[in-house]
Formats: sequence, structure tokens, C-alpha cells
Amino acid sequence: MTPSTKARHYDTVIIGAGMSGLACASRLYQHPNFRQAGSLLVLEGRDRIGGRIGSVHVKGCRLDTGANWIHGTGTEEKPNPLVSILPHKRYRSLAGTVSFRRADDAAASDHEQDGGWVDVRAANSPSQQPPTDLVIPAETSGMMAGALWGMIGSLRGQAERTSAAKAKATSMLRAIIDSEERKNAYKDVPKKYHSSFGCMPQFVEGMEAAPLVAQSAEHPEAQPGVSLLEYALEDFEGSQVFLQDGYTAVIDEIAKDLANNGVIELNTEVQSLDWQHESVVIKTTTGIYTARQVVCTLPLGVLQHHQKQHSSESPLFKPALPIEMQEAVSKLGFGTLDKIFLVFDKPWWADEPYASILKKGLYKRPFDDEANDSEESGTKPPDNLMCFTDELAGVEIHADGTVTAGARVLFIVNLHNLTGFPVLSAFVSCANARHVEALSDDQAAGILHRSLTVSLGIEPPKPAAVHVTRWAQDPFSYGSYSHMITGLTDAEHRDVFKQPVVSEKGAVLRFAGEHTSRNHFATVHGALLSGWREADAILAQT
Repeated sequence: MTPSTKARHYDTVIIGAGMSGLACASRLYQHPNFRQAGSLLVLEGRDRIGGRIGSVHVKGCRLDTGANWIHGTGTEEKPNPLVSILPHKRYRSLAGTVSFRRADDAAASDHEQDGGWVDVRAANSPSQQPPTDLVIPAETSGMMAGALWGMIGSLRGQAERTSAAKAKATSMLRAIIDSEERKNAYKDVPKKYHSSFGCMPQFVEGMEAAPLVAQSAEHPEAQPGVSLLEYALEDFEGSQVFLQDGYTAVIDEIAKDLANNGVIELNTEVQSLDWQHESVVIKTTTGIYTARQVVCTLPLGVLQHHQKQHSSESPLFKPALPIEMQEAVSKLGFGTLDKIFLVFDKPWWADEPYASILKKGLYKRPFDDEANDSEESGTKPPDNLMCFTDELAGVEIHADGTVTAGARVLFIVNLHNLTGFPVLSAFVSCANARHVEALSDDQAAGILHRSLTVSLGIEPPKPAAVHVTRWAQDPFSYGSYSHMITGLTDAEHRDVFKQPVVSEKGAVLRFAGEHTSRNHFATVHGALLSGWREADAILAQT
């Protein structure tokens, strides 16, 4: 049935079929009132549900392009609600890791680029010494990783002990520099690995999709970097685990009743929301809808894009949102985390000579639980690799606390261990994500291939296929997830979205999404809980 032949007025319309929108709709749909015709509708601009959760299939391999992790499985007293959805789903934390040290300039310059890949003929010629690998010995590497995670853990403790005003004014970079854990680590880390260790805090940029330094910022307002307030929250405890079968099954489970009963309209992009009347007037690419109330789950990146591109002729919101909400939109940070997938015919890293090279540096991550502690964990290939590249901008924090430009750390996940597919996936964030998005897939893959070649001391096979995500270019997201900007963002900026906007004539505009969650932002469970929050608010008035 086309939009032109069905009822155009609904009690509640939800904008967006990502996790928050589907969570809100599915909760409402459990109530008999919202099962009636004309009661509930979800409008989605994409040709699929899931929002920033999605997957593609390349060479028979499932590649999860968006969310992959459950950030804190919770405790028995306070479980993460995601764990109870599809309880049979498989997940685990990463176990074995291999870290490589930074290559010096001479080693890095031994290789000539050709068409985005690497030509190692010069490096392997008889007149030169054969290249050597850059594996950091397991004992040293494990100690360095322990120091890194100890430092990150101490930052969370520091944020909890610090007043909100001071945490807002303290950049994460400054907190890292001042960390006693960081300072003490240099006493134990061998000097030849100091440069490598000094680059490792870049991991924070990847976790938070937020810059540590101005050079990493995607937008001018984010140049002060992410603040310590980023860690001043009460999130779920427990392991950080990788969802091995992907999030799409979770999304499908939440949406199944909605999809089966025609509640979701795909390929329907919202152009404007006029909330000054008795009902909200929703102009879309497929026609006009009206609703007594609307739940807007558009990502913060989309809200920021429209606010920056505001035009009196075609604004997204009519009238403009209240000033305090506009301020929240502009002062919250929103960053990009992309993935570069290298798809292979087989997992070459499990074969010789690569397996022996990797085995020298294989260590168990210091925070892993007993679930990953098996005899096999010491013999199978690592779950992830840490390499370096000089082709992307990085930052190095030296032992004395000074900060300079440095090599970029590449965190590469071995998806074969986790999903069974022969794929390596590398994360790039912030300004580097924007840079990679402007490259061709082969050019982006070449960066990884050259880094692996230098790190291993031998060229690995080239991938059979490549896939690069481009979330910053996606008009339905314009990035990945939100963060707190030093000196700019308050926790209260997230709370603003919890208050509905109501017109004088009674139209109601509500908001949900990870960016509206005070304690669970930048997570899938934050989006889920925000959708339930708005559904419960609506049901309380039913």
C-alpha cells in the first residue's frame, strides 16, 4: 500500500529506525492502543532498518559496518539490557594481542608505493639485508598494554572524583599527561619502546571517536579535544565484548512485530518537522504525514548538519528548536569512527611464516576474564594487532610530558577468530577517518598493507576485496557517535533532550538517541534505553 492510499495522520510518528527508534516503537507496540490502525508509524530514510547498525556481504563474508560491541555486560544486580535480547547470541572479549613497535624512518622508507600498494622488491634484493619484523616481545608488550589499560582505568577514577566543572575544563590529553600510571610506566618500559608507548594513548581517540589534540579534530569547535567529563558517568560494569554474530540479528528481533505489521516505512526521508500546530506536520520525500506527537531519533550529526545549514526557506524544524536545545546541539561533540576491511581468501596469518612471527609477541590482554582463558588462547592467532603507520597523523606523548606529532597507531581486529570470516578490520577515527573517506578503497587498504609489511618484515598476501565505511559522508548520520568537548560540553546538554518540546496548540516533539543519554552516550544500549525512556513517557500519558 503506497503512502497516498493510507491514512496520513497518526497518534505517534517516530523518525528513524535505528536502535532508539525501534526500541521506542516496539515498546509502544506492546500496548493495545498502539496496535490500532493510525496509531503508530516509523519513518526511515534509508532502504533498511538499523541506522548506525548495519552489515554488508563481501566475497561471502559478513562485515559489520557499524556497532560491534556491548560496552559493559553489566552485573547480576544491574545487567545491560542488551544481554537479555536474543540470549543465545555469541559474544566474547578480545584475548590474544600482538603489538609491533614503531619503525624508524629508514625502515619505513625501504618500500616504494605503486598504485596504492607496496613494492617490496627493493627491500628483498640481494644487495640488502632481509627485512626483520618489529614484533615487541610478549612480556614487554603485555606490560605496556597493562600500563595503558591501567592509565585508562585511572582516568575513569579521576573523572569520578573530580567536580563536573573541573572535569569539563580538563582535556583528556592533560589528564593522560598528568596520570601517575603513565609516568610510572616509563620506569618499566625499555627505552627503545618509549616512542611506541607514547603513541598508544591514541587508543582513546578510537574508543571515543573524539580528538585528543586539535590536529585530530573533524570540526573547529572540537579542537580543544575531548574532556575528562567523557568518563564521568555511571555506565554498566562488566566486560567489553564483541558481538560475534553482529547486531543486525538483535535489530531484527526488536523490529520483527513492527516489520510484520507494516509499522515501518523505508525510503522516506524527512525534510521538515513543523510543530507549531495541533499536530506535527512531517514533510517527507514521499508525502506529508501528521502526528499528535513525534519522537525524533535523528543522530546528533544530522541535527548539527541542519542547524549549521539552517535556511529560512528550508529549516528542518519549524519553528526553530528552543534556544537551550539549539545550544545543546552545537556544544555536544560528534565524531567519526570508520573501518577498513581487508577480505582474504584464507587467514594467511595462521600460516607460516606469519604464524611464527606473531607467536613471538602474543600476549593475553590484562583485563580479560576467565571465559577467554584456555589452552587454545596461547596457540591460536591473535584477536588483534597493534601496528603503526606514518601515512596517517598521530600524536606522541613523551616521557617528560611533551606532546609532538607522531605515527598513527592502527588497531586491527582479526575477525576470523571472532566471526569465522577471513577478514582483518582496522579502525580509523576523527580527522584520519575523514582523510581515509576521501581515498579510494584500494588506497585505504594500501595504508594497512604497507603497515603490515613493515611490521612483519615480509609482505603478506593482498586482499581479495576491500570495503571502507564512510560514516562522515552518510547523510543519515554524518558521523558515528557523540562525545564531550573540553570547555564546551556539560552533562546537562544531554538532559535537555529529555524534555519534550510542546507547541501552544498542543503538538509534541520528543527526542531519543545515544546523544540524549547522560550516562550511556556513544553506546547501543544508550540508544536502546533512550527509546524505552520516551516510550514510557508516552505510555504514562495514555
